[in-house]
This record gives sequence, structure tokens and C-alpha cells, in this order.
Amino acid sequence: MSYRLLLKQTSQLARKANTDPMTGLLNRRSFIEQFETARAHKVTGSFIMADVDDLKMINDQYGHLAGDDAIISVAEALKTVLGEESLIARVGGDEFCAFVPGGVWDVEGMRTAVNVEAARFFQQRGGTSHLHPSVSIGHQACKQNLSFRELVEKTDGSLYSKKRSRSVVAEDIPTRS
Repeated sequence: MSYRLLLKQTSQLARKANTDPMTGLLNRRSFIEQFETARAHKVTGSFIMADVDDLKMINDQYGHLAGDDAIISVAEALKTVLGEESLIARVGGDEFCAFVPGGVWDVEGMRTAVNVEAARFFQQRGGTSHLHPSVSIGHQACKQNLSFRELVEKTDGSLYSKKRSRSVVAEDIPTRS
């Protein structure tokens, strides 16, 4: 085996170990490591938690492949809206987190942009025109003394508070034939 091939295989294994296979985003472990490195270097910014709205209903009405397409579409939308400088990870089934260096000041505008992009990506993947995947978003400014766990707890509370106050309901979802 050549040295060049060995380097290529090592790089591929490292990429697989650090990313979520469905979305290509960072996995939870890799996100935490990179986030803690940024924090150790005193990088300031915003911590974001995003959750796909009504994923269970999408799975039940359209099937799990449509649910996968919704998750992938939201991942693509987060990458597009938050940009390359941001750390973005899929940390659970339909849950994402991100660290945006410098911060996000218009959270509602960002949420709207993510929803528009998610709907666009979903349609490109062959999704039904009746369904527009959307996200609920929680946001916290990163304070130097808060741990990853504390930020998740605070941001999660913000996310679910917003989700309840909006009474998220899927738009015109017909049943699957």
C-alpha cells in the first residue's frame, strides 16, 4: 500500500469519525471538542439549538424517508444560513446545535431564513408541495463561564418556550395514500 493511499484512507476515516452520516454535519462529540477549543481561545458568539417541528407527524403521514429528507433539508439550510465559519452539528434525531462566532442578532430573521431554505431543499429532494419542514430555534449568547451542558440546558429551555408560544402546527399535511 502506498503512503499516499494510506493518507487518503486515514483522512476518510477521520471524516467518518467526526461527522453525522446522514447530514454530513459534525457529530455531537466532534462539535463539543471544537466548541470547547473555540471557547478556550476566547471566541465569542451565539449558541443555537434547533429542532425540526412535527417530525413524528411527517414520519407518520409520509414515511421515514420523508422524515430523513426533512432532517437533511434542515441541515443544508443551517449550513447555508449560518455560513462556513459556524460550527453546526446534528446532536440527536431531529436536533441540531450551532456555535456562530460573533453572534446572531436577528434570531427571528435567522429562523425565517432557515425555514425558507429548508422548504427549498426539501422540494429539491422531491418532497411534496404540501409540506414545508420548519424549525424551532433557541438562542443564547455564549458567556465565558457557562459549560456546554449549561448552554444546552438554557438554550433548550428557550427553544421549547418559543415552540410552545408559537403553537407549531404543520401546514396542510394530507395523509399518505
